[in-house]
Amino acid sequence: MRPSLSRRLATPIIAAGAAITLMLGGAGTAVADPTPPPPSSTGDQSSDNLRWNLSLTAVNGAPGSNIVHPGDTVTFTSKIWKNSGIGRYMTAIRQIQPAGFEYVSHTISKLSNVTPEGEAGVKATCTGGGCNSVPIIGTKGYLDNVDFAVTYKIPLTQAFGDYNAGFKFDVYTFGSQQGGSGAWVRVVDPKVATTTTLTAPVAAKTGEQIDLSANVGPADAVGTVQFKDGDNNIGSPVTVVGGVASTQHTFETPGAHDITAVFTGDTLFHDATSEISTVDVTTDTTTTLTAPATAVVGAPVTFDAAISPATATGQVQFKDGDVNVGSPVDVIDGSAAITRTFVEAGSHSFTAHFTGTGGNLNSDSAASPLTVNDADFGTTTTVLEPVTATVGVETNLSATVLPFPNAGQVEFTVDGVPVGTADVGTGDGVAVLPHTFDTVGTSNVVATFVGAPGFATSTSAEYSVTVKAVEPDREDTTTTLGIAGNSTVGNAMTFTATVAPAGANGTIQFKVGTTAIGAPVAVVDGVATITHIFDAEGTYAVTAAFVGGDGWNDSVSGPTVVGITTATTPGPGTGSLGSLSGIFGS
Repeated sequence: MRPSLSRRLATPIIAAGAAITLMLGGAGTAVADPTPPPPSSTGDQSSDNLRWNLSLTAVNGAPGSNIVHPGDTVTFTSKIWKNSGIGRYMTAIRQIQPAGFEYVSHTISKLSNVTPEGEAGVKATCTGGGCNSVPIIGTKGYLDNVDFAVTYKIPLTQAFGDYNAGFKFDVYTFGSQQGGSGAWVRVVDPKVATTTTLTAPVAAKTGEQIDLSANVGPADAVGTVQFKDGDNNIGSPVTVVGGVASTQHTFETPGAHDITAVFTGDTLFHDATSEISTVDVTTDTTTTLTAPATAVVGAPVTFDAAISPATATGQVQFKDGDVNVGSPVDVIDGSAAITRTFVEAGSHSFTAHFTGTGGNLNSDSAASPLTVNDADFGTTTTVLEPVTATVGVETNLSATVLPFPNAGQVEFTVDGVPVGTADVGTGDGVAVLPHTFDTVGTSNVVATFVGAPGFATSTSAEYSVTVKAVEPDREDTTTTLGIAGNSTVGNAMTFTATVAPAGANGTIQFKVGTTAIGAPVAVVDGVATITHIFDAEGTYAVTAAFVGGDGWNDSVSGPTVVGITTATTPGPGTGSLGSLSGIFGS
Protein backbone atom coordinates (compact mmCIF):
# COMPACT_ATOMS: atom_id res chain seq x y z
CA MET A 1 0.00 0.00 0.00
CA ARG A 2 1.28 3.48 -0.84
CA PRO A 3 2.12 5.44 2.37
CA SER A 4 -0.05 8.45 3.21
CA LEU A 5 1.40 11.90 2.80
CA SER A 6 0.93 12.78 6.45
CA ARG A 7 2.82 9.68 7.53
CA ARG A 8 5.82 10.67 5.43
CA LEU A 9 6.19 14.28 6.70
CA ALA A 10 7.90 15.30 9.92
CA THR A 11 5.24 17.99 10.47
CA PRO A 12 1.59 17.41 9.36
CA ILE A 13 0.29 19.44 6.44
CA ILE A 14 -2.50 21.93 7.18
CA ALA A 15 -6.07 20.94 6.30
CA ALA A 16 -7.67 22.83 3.42
CA GLY A 17 -9.31 26.13 4.30
CA ALA A 18 -7.93 26.42 7.84
CA ALA A 19 -6.36 29.66 9.08
CA ILE A 20 -3.38 29.77 11.41
CA THR A 21 -1.48 32.61 12.97
CA LEU A 22 2.18 32.38 12.00
CA MET A 23 5.31 33.57 13.70
CA LEU A 24 6.16 37.09 12.66
CA GLY A 25 9.70 37.88 11.56
CA GLY A 26 11.88 39.79 9.11
CA ALA A 27 11.71 39.08 5.38
CA GLY A 28 13.98 36.28 4.11
CA THR A 29 14.89 34.88 7.53
CA ALA A 30 16.61 31.50 7.15
CA VAL A 31 15.81 28.73 9.61
CA ALA A 32 18.45 25.98 9.92
CA ASP A 33 16.36 23.59 11.95
CA PRO A 34 14.22 21.53 9.52
CA THR A 35 11.37 21.58 12.05
CA PRO A 36 9.96 25.11 12.17
CA PRO A 37 9.30 26.76 15.55
CA PRO A 38 5.70 26.92 16.77
CA PRO A 39 3.62 29.86 15.51
CA SER A 40 3.22 32.82 17.87
CA SER A 41 -0.12 34.17 19.00
CA THR A 42 -1.49 37.43 17.79
CA GLY A 43 0.17 40.23 19.74
CA ASP A 44 -0.01 43.94 20.28
CA GLN A 45 2.51 45.15 17.75
CA SER A 46 4.04 48.59 18.21
CA SER A 47 4.83 49.55 14.66
CA ASP A 48 4.80 53.33 14.85
CA ASN A 49 4.48 53.93 18.59
CA LEU A 50 0.81 54.54 17.95
CA ARG A 51 -0.19 51.09 19.09
CA TRP A 52 -1.83 49.74 15.99
CA ASN A 53 -2.30 45.99 16.35
CA LEU A 54 -0.94 43.92 13.43
CA SER A 55 -1.08 40.19 12.68
CA LEU A 56 -0.33 38.02 9.68
CA THR A 57 -1.75 34.57 9.05
CA ALA A 58 -1.23 32.02 6.27
CA VAL A 59 -4.01 29.77 5.06
CA ASN A 60 -2.88 26.36 3.61
CA GLY A 61 -4.04 22.79 3.43
CA ALA A 62 -3.60 21.70 7.06
CA PRO A 63 -3.98 23.57 10.37
CA GLY A 64 -1.18 23.81 12.89
CA SER A 65 1.76 23.89 10.46
CA ASN A 66 3.61 26.37 8.30
CA ILE A 67 5.13 23.49 6.24
CA VAL A 68 4.13 23.73 2.58
CA HIS A 69 5.18 22.06 -0.67
CA PRO A 70 5.72 23.00 -4.28
CA GLY A 71 2.31 23.14 -5.92
CA ASP A 72 0.46 24.25 -2.75
CA THR A 73 -1.66 27.42 -2.56
CA VAL A 74 -0.96 29.76 0.39
CA THR A 75 -3.04 32.70 1.61
CA PHE A 76 -1.47 35.41 3.81
CA THR A 77 -3.98 37.51 5.80
CA SER A 78 -3.06 40.88 7.37
CA LYS A 79 -5.27 42.16 10.22
CA ILE A 80 -5.06 45.78 11.41
CA TRP A 81 -7.18 47.34 14.14
CA LYS A 82 -7.15 50.29 16.47
CA ASN A 83 -6.17 49.54 20.03
CA SER A 84 -5.96 52.82 21.95
CA GLY A 85 -4.41 56.21 21.79
CA ILE A 86 -4.60 58.70 18.99
CA GLY A 87 -6.33 57.58 15.86
CA ARG A 88 -4.64 57.75 12.50
CA TYR A 89 -5.83 57.55 8.95
CA MET A 90 -4.41 54.64 6.83
CA THR A 91 -3.97 55.52 3.16
CA ALA A 92 -2.54 52.24 1.87
CA ILE A 93 -1.39 48.80 2.95
CA ARG A 94 0.87 46.40 1.08
CA GLN A 95 1.77 42.70 1.38
CA ILE A 96 5.30 41.87 0.16
CA GLN A 97 5.12 38.90 -2.21
CA PRO A 98 7.45 35.98 -1.17
CA ALA A 99 10.23 35.59 -3.75
CA GLY A 100 9.20 33.20 -6.52
CA PHE A 101 5.57 32.82 -5.39
CA GLU A 102 2.93 33.40 -8.05
CA TYR A 103 0.05 35.84 -7.29
CA VAL A 104 -3.41 34.21 -7.62
CA SER A 105 -6.06 36.44 -5.99
CA HIS A 106 -6.92 38.76 -3.05
CA THR A 107 -9.75 39.89 -0.75
CA ILE A 108 -10.02 43.03 1.42
CA SER A 109 -12.67 44.09 3.94
CA LYS A 110 -12.58 47.84 3.19
CA LEU A 111 -13.32 49.77 0.06
CA SER A 112 -10.06 50.14 -1.78
CA ASN A 113 -8.20 49.66 -5.03
CA VAL A 114 -5.89 46.62 -5.01
CA THR A 115 -2.96 46.43 -7.42
CA PRO A 116 -0.55 43.45 -7.78
CA GLU A 117 2.97 44.84 -8.14
CA GLY A 118 4.94 41.64 -8.68
CA GLU A 119 7.54 40.80 -6.09
CA ALA A 120 7.19 44.35 -4.71
CA GLY A 121 3.87 43.23 -3.25
CA VAL A 122 0.11 43.53 -3.56
CA LYS A 123 -1.00 47.09 -2.63
CA ALA A 124 -4.45 48.20 -1.37
CA THR A 125 -5.12 51.98 -1.60
CA CYS A 126 -8.09 53.68 0.03
CA THR A 127 -10.92 55.03 -2.17
CA GLY A 128 -14.09 57.02 -1.64
CA GLY A 129 -13.41 60.71 -1.24
CA GLY A 130 -9.89 61.19 -0.08
CA CYS A 131 -7.75 59.18 2.24
CA ASN A 132 -7.47 62.01 4.75
CA SER A 133 -11.21 61.85 5.43
CA VAL A 134 -12.14 58.29 4.52
CA PRO A 135 -9.50 56.02 6.01
CA ILE A 136 -8.95 52.37 5.24
CA ILE A 137 -8.97 51.80 8.93
CA GLY A 138 -11.39 53.32 11.41
CA THR A 139 -11.35 56.96 12.50
CA LYS A 140 -10.45 58.21 15.91
CA GLY A 141 -13.10 57.40 18.43
CA TYR A 142 -14.28 53.97 17.25
CA LEU A 143 -12.83 50.58 16.44
CA ASP A 144 -12.85 49.13 12.92
CA ASN A 145 -10.73 46.23 11.53
CA VAL A 146 -9.16 45.74 8.08
CA ASP A 147 -8.61 42.20 6.79
CA PHE A 148 -6.32 42.01 3.68
CA ALA A 149 -5.86 38.46 2.32
CA VAL A 150 -3.60 37.62 -0.65
CA THR A 151 -3.37 34.11 -2.14
CA TYR A 152 -0.21 32.80 -3.85
CA LYS A 153 0.66 29.63 -5.78
CA ILE A 154 3.98 27.92 -4.94
CA PRO A 155 5.53 26.83 -8.28
CA LEU A 156 6.51 23.21 -8.71
CA THR A 157 10.05 24.39 -9.33
CA GLN A 158 10.23 26.45 -6.15
CA ALA A 159 13.47 25.95 -4.23
CA PHE A 160 13.07 24.48 -0.77
CA GLY A 161 13.49 26.88 2.16
CA ASP A 162 11.82 29.64 4.22
CA TYR A 163 9.85 32.44 2.55
CA ASN A 164 8.46 35.63 4.18
CA ALA A 165 5.43 37.76 3.30
CA GLY A 166 6.15 41.17 4.80
CA PHE A 167 3.60 43.86 5.61
CA LYS A 168 3.80 47.67 5.20
CA PHE A 169 1.31 50.52 5.54
CA ASP A 170 1.05 54.29 4.94
CA VAL A 171 -0.16 56.61 7.74
CA TYR A 172 -1.72 59.82 6.45
CA THR A 173 -0.48 61.90 9.33
CA PHE A 174 3.11 60.89 8.91
CA GLY A 175 3.11 60.93 5.14
CA SER A 176 5.47 57.98 5.12
CA GLN A 177 5.40 54.22 4.82
CA GLN A 178 5.78 52.18 7.96
CA GLY A 179 7.16 48.67 8.12
CA GLY A 180 5.22 45.86 9.66
CA SER A 181 6.20 42.37 10.66
CA GLY A 182 6.06 39.40 8.30
CA ALA A 183 4.93 35.79 8.41
CA TRP A 184 6.90 32.94 6.89
CA VAL A 185 6.27 29.48 5.50
CA ARG A 186 8.76 26.69 4.90
CA VAL A 187 8.69 24.98 1.47
CA VAL A 188 9.78 21.35 1.80
CA ASP A 189 10.02 18.33 -0.51
CA PRO A 190 6.87 16.19 -0.40
CA LYS A 191 8.56 13.08 -1.80
CA VAL A 192 10.16 10.23 0.13
CA ALA A 193 13.91 9.83 -0.36
CA THR A 194 14.99 6.47 -1.77
CA THR A 195 18.17 4.46 -2.16
CA THR A 196 19.14 2.05 -4.91
CA THR A 197 21.76 -0.70 -4.48
CA LEU A 198 22.99 -2.68 -7.48
CA THR A 199 24.17 -6.29 -7.37
CA ALA A 200 26.25 -7.36 -10.38
CA PRO A 201 29.05 -9.90 -10.98
CA VAL A 202 32.63 -8.71 -10.90
CA ALA A 203 33.54 -10.56 -14.10
CA ALA A 204 31.73 -12.03 -17.10
CA LYS A 205 32.39 -13.36 -20.58
CA THR A 206 30.88 -12.22 -23.83
CA GLY A 207 27.99 -14.35 -24.96
CA GLU A 208 27.23 -15.62 -21.44
CA GLN A 209 24.09 -14.51 -19.61
CA ILE A 210 24.45 -12.77 -16.25
CA ASP A 211 22.01 -11.59 -13.56
CA LEU A 212 21.59 -7.95 -12.52
CA SER A 213 19.55 -7.01 -9.45
CA ALA A 214 18.63 -3.71 -7.77
CA ASN A 215 17.33 -3.28 -4.20
CA VAL A 216 15.29 -0.11 -3.69
CA GLY A 217 14.62 1.30 -0.24
CA PRO A 218 12.15 1.76 1.32
CA ALA A 219 10.72 -1.57 0.33
CA ASP A 220 7.31 -0.06 -0.46
CA ALA A 221 8.77 2.35 -3.02
CA VAL A 222 6.77 2.48 -6.22
CA GLY A 223 8.49 2.94 -9.58
CA THR A 224 10.79 1.31 -12.13
CA VAL A 225 14.50 0.57 -12.46
CA GLN A 226 16.40 1.12 -15.68
CA PHE A 227 19.66 -0.83 -15.76
CA LYS A 228 22.37 0.93 -17.76
CA ASP A 229 25.73 0.06 -19.30
CA GLY A 230 27.42 3.44 -19.28
CA ASP A 231 24.96 5.70 -21.10
CA ASN A 232 23.20 2.82 -22.86
CA ASN A 233 20.03 1.27 -21.55
CA ILE A 234 20.01 -2.46 -20.83
CA GLY A 235 16.62 -3.63 -21.94
CA SER A 236 13.43 -1.86 -20.81
CA PRO A 237 12.63 -0.42 -17.35
CA VAL A 238 11.80 -3.10 -14.78
CA THR A 239 8.94 -2.61 -12.28
CA VAL A 240 10.02 -2.64 -8.64
CA VAL A 241 8.21 -5.34 -6.64
CA GLY A 242 8.82 -5.59 -2.90
CA GLY A 243 11.84 -3.31 -3.22
CA VAL A 244 13.54 -5.47 -5.87
CA ALA A 245 13.99 -5.28 -9.64
CA SER A 246 16.09 -7.70 -11.66
CA THR A 247 16.99 -8.56 -15.23
CA GLN A 248 19.37 -10.71 -17.25
CA HIS A 249 21.93 -9.44 -19.72
CA THR A 250 24.49 -10.76 -22.20
CA PHE A 251 27.55 -8.64 -23.00
CA GLU A 252 28.57 -8.51 -26.64
CA THR A 253 31.87 -6.65 -26.28
CA PRO A 254 34.82 -7.20 -23.91
CA GLY A 255 36.26 -4.58 -21.59
CA ALA A 256 35.27 -2.75 -18.41
CA HIS A 257 31.50 -2.08 -18.36
CA ASP A 258 30.19 0.49 -15.84
CA ILE A 259 26.76 -0.74 -14.75
CA THR A 260 24.22 1.34 -12.83
CA ALA A 261 20.61 0.92 -11.71
CA VAL A 262 18.47 4.08 -12.06
CA PHE A 263 15.26 4.11 -9.99
CA THR A 264 12.49 6.38 -11.23
CA GLY A 265 9.82 6.87 -8.56
CA ASP A 266 6.17 7.82 -8.91
CA THR A 267 4.77 11.08 -7.47
CA LEU A 268 5.49 10.02 -3.87
CA PHE A 269 9.09 8.80 -4.21
CA HIS A 270 12.32 10.43 -5.22
CA ASP A 271 14.50 9.00 -7.97
CA ALA A 272 17.79 7.35 -6.97
CA THR A 273 20.80 5.99 -8.86
CA SER A 274 23.05 3.23 -7.57
CA GLU A 275 26.78 3.45 -7.36
CA ILE A 276 28.68 2.16 -10.39
CA SER A 277 29.52 -1.53 -10.45
CA THR A 278 32.29 -2.31 -12.93
CA VAL A 279 32.01 -5.67 -14.67
CA ASP A 280 35.20 -6.88 -16.33
CA VAL A 281 34.00 -8.62 -19.48
CA THR A 282 36.42 -10.90 -21.29
CA THR A 283 36.34 -12.76 -24.61
CA ASP A 284 38.01 -16.10 -25.39
CA THR A 285 40.16 -15.93 -28.51
CA THR A 286 41.78 -18.40 -30.89
CA THR A 287 44.93 -17.85 -32.91
CA THR A 288 45.57 -19.70 -36.17
CA LEU A 289 48.96 -19.48 -37.88
CA THR A 290 49.23 -19.90 -41.64
CA ALA A 291 52.72 -20.49 -43.07
CA PRO A 292 54.27 -22.54 -45.89
CA ALA A 293 55.75 -25.93 -45.08
CA THR A 294 58.88 -25.26 -47.14
CA ALA A 295 60.90 -22.24 -48.16
CA VAL A 296 64.04 -21.42 -50.07
CA VAL A 297 67.08 -19.64 -48.74
CA GLY A 298 66.93 -15.96 -49.69
CA ALA A 299 63.24 -15.98 -50.60
CA PRO A 300 60.76 -14.03 -48.40
CA VAL A 301 58.35 -16.11 -46.32
CA THR A 302 55.14 -14.60 -44.86
CA PHE A 303 53.56 -15.84 -41.62
CA ASP A 304 49.90 -14.87 -41.11
CA ALA A 305 48.12 -15.05 -37.74
CA ALA A 306 44.31 -14.94 -37.77
CA ILE A 307 42.65 -13.97 -34.48
CA SER A 308 39.06 -14.90 -33.72
CA PRO A 309 36.87 -13.02 -33.09
CA ALA A 310 38.06 -10.56 -35.71
CA THR A 311 37.12 -7.66 -33.41
CA ALA A 312 39.77 -8.68 -30.87
CA THR A 313 42.45 -6.10 -30.14
CA GLY A 314 46.02 -6.78 -29.08
CA GLN A 315 49.37 -7.86 -30.51
CA VAL A 316 50.92 -11.03 -31.91
CA GLN A 317 54.47 -12.12 -31.12
CA PHE A 318 55.78 -14.57 -33.69
CA LYS A 319 58.29 -17.13 -32.42
CA ASP A 320 60.75 -19.55 -33.99
CA GLY A 321 60.89 -22.14 -31.26
CA ASP A 322 61.55 -20.11 -28.11
CA VAL A 323 63.09 -17.16 -29.96
CA ASN A 324 61.05 -14.05 -30.77
CA VAL A 325 60.92 -13.18 -34.45
CA GLY A 326 60.81 -9.41 -34.70
CA SER A 327 58.70 -7.17 -32.46
CA PRO A 328 55.04 -7.71 -31.54
CA VAL A 329 52.66 -6.89 -34.38
CA ASP A 330 49.37 -5.01 -33.86
CA VAL A 331 46.24 -6.96 -34.76
CA ILE A 332 44.11 -5.17 -37.36
CA ASP A 333 40.73 -6.61 -38.36
CA GLY A 334 41.67 -9.94 -36.81
CA SER A 335 44.98 -10.34 -38.62
CA ALA A 336 48.70 -9.85 -38.02
CA ALA A 337 51.55 -10.84 -40.33
CA ILE A 338 55.32 -10.83 -40.53
CA THR A 339 57.73 -11.61 -43.39
CA ARG A 340 61.15 -13.17 -42.92
CA THR A 341 63.99 -14.15 -45.25
CA PHE A 342 66.21 -17.10 -44.28
CA VAL A 343 69.93 -17.01 -44.95
CA GLU A 344 70.59 -20.72 -44.59
CA ALA A 345 68.84 -24.04 -44.90
CA GLY A 346 67.39 -25.71 -41.83
CA SER A 347 64.30 -26.79 -39.94
CA HIS A 348 62.10 -24.41 -37.92
CA SER A 349 58.96 -24.50 -35.78
CA PHE A 350 56.92 -21.29 -35.83
CA THR A 351 54.11 -20.22 -33.45
CA ALA A 352 52.03 -17.08 -32.99
CA HIS A 353 51.31 -15.82 -29.47
CA PHE A 354 48.38 -13.36 -29.15
CA THR A 355 48.33 -10.96 -26.20
CA GLY A 356 44.88 -9.41 -25.94
CA THR A 357 43.81 -5.97 -24.76
CA GLY A 358 40.43 -4.55 -23.79
CA GLY A 359 39.21 -7.80 -22.23
CA ASN A 360 40.34 -10.12 -25.04
CA LEU A 361 42.06 -13.14 -23.53
CA ASN A 362 45.44 -14.42 -24.74
CA SER A 363 45.77 -17.41 -27.08
CA ASP A 364 48.51 -19.39 -28.85
CA SER A 365 48.55 -21.01 -32.24
CA ALA A 366 49.61 -24.56 -32.95
CA ALA A 367 53.20 -25.02 -34.10
CA SER A 368 53.81 -24.74 -37.83
CA PRO A 369 56.94 -26.62 -39.05
CA LEU A 370 59.01 -25.04 -41.80
CA THR A 371 61.83 -26.58 -43.80
CA VAL A 372 64.16 -24.11 -45.47
CA ASN A 373 66.07 -25.50 -48.45
CA ASP A 374 68.90 -24.08 -50.44
CA ALA A 375 67.78 -22.48 -53.66
CA ASP A 376 67.42 -24.82 -56.62
CA PHE A 377 70.40 -24.99 -58.97
CA GLY A 378 69.66 -23.78 -62.44
CA THR A 379 70.06 -26.62 -64.96
CA THR A 380 70.73 -26.96 -68.67
CA THR A 381 69.39 -29.89 -70.70
CA THR A 382 70.94 -30.84 -74.07
CA VAL A 383 70.00 -33.64 -76.54
CA LEU A 384 73.14 -35.33 -77.91
CA GLU A 385 72.02 -38.51 -79.73
CA PRO A 386 71.30 -39.94 -82.17
CA VAL A 387 72.60 -38.03 -85.13
CA THR A 388 71.05 -40.56 -87.51
CA ALA A 389 68.62 -43.42 -87.19
CA THR A 390 67.07 -46.05 -89.40
CA VAL A 391 63.33 -46.18 -89.74
CA GLY A 392 61.91 -49.16 -87.83
CA VAL A 393 65.22 -49.87 -86.06
CA GLU A 394 65.43 -49.16 -82.32
CA THR A 395 67.97 -46.54 -81.32
CA ASN A 396 68.69 -44.54 -78.16
CA LEU A 397 67.67 -40.97 -77.45
CA SER A 398 70.25 -39.40 -75.13
CA ALA A 399 70.29 -36.08 -73.25
CA THR A 400 72.52 -34.57 -70.59
CA VAL A 401 71.55 -32.38 -67.63
CA LEU A 402 74.13 -30.04 -66.10
CA PRO A 403 75.02 -29.73 -63.30
CA PHE A 404 74.48 -33.36 -62.46
CA PRO A 405 71.28 -33.64 -60.42
CA ASN A 406 70.94 -36.11 -57.57
CA ALA A 407 67.65 -37.41 -58.99
CA GLY A 408 65.00 -36.61 -61.55
CA GLN A 409 63.86 -37.62 -64.99
CA VAL A 410 63.99 -36.38 -68.54
CA GLU A 411 60.91 -36.44 -70.72
CA PHE A 412 61.54 -36.85 -74.47
CA THR A 413 59.24 -35.63 -77.22
CA VAL A 414 59.62 -36.42 -80.91
CA ASP A 415 58.00 -34.00 -83.29
CA GLY A 416 55.95 -32.60 -80.39
CA VAL A 417 54.68 -35.99 -79.21
CA PRO A 418 55.86 -37.34 -75.80
CA VAL A 419 57.54 -40.72 -76.30
CA GLY A 420 58.62 -41.54 -72.72
CA THR A 421 60.80 -40.63 -69.74
CA ALA A 422 64.17 -41.86 -68.46
CA ASP A 423 65.96 -41.39 -65.16
CA VAL A 424 68.94 -39.08 -65.10
CA GLY A 425 72.24 -40.69 -64.14
CA THR A 426 73.56 -39.01 -61.06
CA GLY A 427 77.14 -39.83 -62.04
CA ASP A 428 77.08 -38.29 -65.49
CA GLY A 429 73.74 -36.44 -65.76
CA VAL A 430 72.72 -38.54 -68.79
CA ALA A 431 69.27 -39.91 -69.53
CA VAL A 432 68.90 -42.59 -72.23
CA LEU A 433 65.60 -43.73 -73.74
CA PRO A 434 65.24 -46.43 -76.45
CA HIS A 435 63.08 -45.25 -79.37
CA THR A 436 62.12 -46.40 -82.85
CA PHE A 437 61.44 -43.82 -85.54
CA ASP A 438 58.69 -44.79 -87.96
CA THR A 439 59.04 -42.11 -90.63
CA VAL A 440 61.89 -41.42 -93.00
CA GLY A 441 63.06 -37.83 -92.96
CA THR A 442 64.08 -35.35 -90.27
CA SER A 443 62.60 -35.58 -86.78
CA ASN A 444 62.98 -33.02 -84.00
CA VAL A 445 63.75 -34.29 -80.50
CA VAL A 446 63.28 -32.17 -77.34
CA ALA A 447 64.28 -33.22 -73.81
CA THR A 448 62.82 -31.65 -70.66
CA PHE A 449 64.34 -32.16 -67.22
CA VAL A 450 61.33 -32.27 -64.91
CA GLY A 451 63.33 -31.28 -61.85
CA ALA A 452 64.44 -32.71 -58.51
CA PRO A 453 64.89 -31.33 -54.99
CA GLY A 454 67.45 -28.57 -55.27
CA PHE A 455 67.48 -28.51 -59.07
CA ALA A 456 65.34 -26.40 -61.34
CA THR A 457 63.64 -27.71 -64.46
CA SER A 458 65.00 -26.98 -67.91
CA THR A 459 64.18 -27.78 -71.55
CA SER A 460 66.60 -28.39 -74.42
CA ALA A 461 66.57 -26.80 -77.82
CA GLU A 462 65.20 -28.88 -80.70
CA TYR A 463 67.64 -31.54 -81.89
CA SER A 464 67.37 -32.81 -85.50
CA VAL A 465 67.73 -36.51 -86.24
CA THR A 466 68.08 -37.77 -89.81
CA VAL A 467 65.98 -40.94 -90.20
CA LYS A 468 67.11 -43.15 -93.11
CA ALA A 469 65.26 -45.83 -94.95
CA VAL A 470 66.23 -49.45 -94.43
CA GLU A 471 69.07 -50.42 -96.71
CA PRO A 472 68.18 -53.37 -99.01
CA ASP A 473 69.78 -56.79 -98.75
CA ARG A 474 70.67 -56.31 -95.06
CA GLU A 475 69.68 -58.65 -92.24
CA ASP A 476 68.38 -57.34 -88.96
CA THR A 477 70.44 -57.78 -85.78
CA THR A 478 69.91 -57.40 -82.03
CA THR A 479 72.45 -56.33 -79.44
CA THR A 480 72.38 -57.06 -75.73
CA LEU A 481 74.75 -55.85 -73.03
CA GLY A 482 76.13 -57.56 -69.97
CA ILE A 483 78.24 -55.98 -67.17
CA ALA A 484 80.36 -57.76 -64.58
CA GLY A 485 82.77 -56.66 -61.87
CA ASN A 486 82.97 -54.76 -58.61
CA SER A 487 80.70 -51.71 -58.89
CA THR A 488 82.88 -49.44 -56.82
CA VAL A 489 85.03 -46.49 -57.65
CA GLY A 490 88.49 -47.50 -58.96
CA ASN A 491 87.69 -51.14 -59.79
CA ALA A 492 87.58 -52.45 -63.36
CA MET A 493 84.27 -53.66 -64.74
CA THR A 494 83.74 -55.74 -67.89
CA PHE A 495 81.20 -54.75 -70.51
CA THR A 496 80.18 -57.61 -72.89
CA ALA A 497 78.02 -57.02 -75.96
CA THR A 498 76.33 -59.98 -77.66
CA VAL A 499 75.11 -59.61 -81.26
CA ALA A 500 72.58 -61.95 -82.88
CA PRO A 501 72.79 -63.73 -85.24
CA ALA A 502 76.17 -64.83 -84.07
CA GLY A 503 77.58 -64.68 -87.59
CA ALA A 504 76.97 -60.96 -87.94
CA ASN A 505 80.12 -58.99 -88.53
CA GLY A 506 80.75 -55.43 -87.50
CA THR A 507 81.91 -53.40 -84.47
CA ILE A 508 80.56 -52.43 -81.05
CA GLN A 509 80.92 -48.94 -79.62
CA PHE A 510 80.51 -49.03 -75.87
CA LYS A 511 79.25 -45.84 -74.19
CA VAL A 512 78.76 -44.60 -70.67
CA GLY A 513 76.02 -42.02 -71.07
CA THR A 514 76.99 -40.31 -74.28
CA THR A 515 80.75 -40.79 -73.79
CA ALA A 516 82.39 -43.41 -75.98
CA ILE A 517 84.50 -45.93 -74.02
CA GLY A 518 87.54 -46.65 -76.05
CA ALA A 519 87.53 -47.36 -79.78
CA PRO A 520 84.97 -49.57 -81.53
CA VAL A 521 85.55 -53.26 -80.72
CA ALA A 522 85.27 -55.92 -83.46
CA VAL A 523 82.54 -58.52 -83.00
CA VAL A 524 83.98 -62.05 -83.01
CA ASP A 525 81.56 -64.95 -82.98
CA GLY A 526 78.82 -62.48 -81.99
CA VAL A 527 80.68 -61.04 -78.94
CA ALA A 528 82.65 -57.89 -78.17
CA THR A 529 84.21 -57.05 -74.78
CA ILE A 530 85.84 -54.07 -73.06
CA THR A 531 86.82 -53.11 -69.51
CA HIS A 532 86.16 -49.77 -67.80
CA ILE A 533 87.00 -48.16 -64.46
CA PHE A 534 84.52 -45.64 -62.97
CA ASP A 535 86.24 -42.84 -61.10
CA ALA A 536 83.20 -41.28 -59.39
CA GLU A 537 80.14 -42.38 -57.49
CA GLY A 538 76.72 -42.24 -59.05
CA THR A 539 74.45 -43.98 -61.46
CA TYR A 540 75.46 -44.43 -65.08
CA ALA A 541 73.66 -45.64 -68.21
CA VAL A 542 75.86 -48.03 -70.23
CA THR A 543 74.98 -48.92 -73.85
CA ALA A 544 76.47 -50.94 -76.71
CA ALA A 545 75.87 -49.80 -80.31
CA PHE A 546 76.47 -52.38 -83.14
CA VAL A 547 77.55 -50.98 -86.51
CA GLY A 548 76.93 -53.78 -89.00
CA GLY A 549 79.29 -54.82 -91.75
CA ASP A 550 78.19 -55.79 -95.24
CA GLY A 551 74.72 -57.34 -95.21
CA TRP A 552 73.94 -56.56 -91.57
CA ASN A 553 71.71 -53.86 -90.10
CA ASP A 554 72.83 -51.78 -87.08
CA SER A 555 71.33 -52.35 -83.62
CA VAL A 556 71.76 -50.92 -80.09
CA SER A 557 71.34 -52.36 -76.65
CA GLY A 558 68.99 -50.77 -74.17
CA PRO A 559 70.73 -48.81 -71.39
CA THR A 560 71.96 -50.79 -68.41
CA VAL A 561 72.20 -48.69 -65.24
CA VAL A 562 75.22 -49.19 -63.02
CA GLY A 563 75.28 -47.82 -59.50
CA ILE A 564 78.86 -46.99 -58.49
CA THR A 565 79.77 -46.51 -54.83
CA THR A 566 82.93 -45.89 -52.85
CA ALA A 567 84.37 -49.09 -51.39
CA THR A 568 84.49 -48.92 -47.56
CA THR A 569 86.76 -51.95 -47.19
CA PRO A 570 88.98 -53.55 -49.80
CA GLY A 571 88.18 -57.06 -50.83
CA PRO A 572 89.47 -59.54 -53.36
CA GLY A 573 87.59 -60.76 -56.29
CA THR A 574 84.62 -59.31 -58.03
CA GLY A 575 81.96 -57.58 -56.00
CA SER A 576 78.26 -58.00 -56.62
CA LEU A 577 76.72 -55.64 -59.10
CA GLY A 578 73.36 -55.92 -57.48
CA SER A 579 70.49 -55.34 -59.85
CA LEU A 580 71.61 -53.96 -63.17
CA SER A 581 68.21 -53.99 -64.76
CA GLY A 582 67.96 -50.79 -66.69
CA ILE A 583 65.92 -48.20 -64.85
CA PHE A 584 65.78 -46.58 -68.27
CA GLY A 585 64.40 -49.69 -69.86
CA SER A 586 66.29 -52.63 -71.36
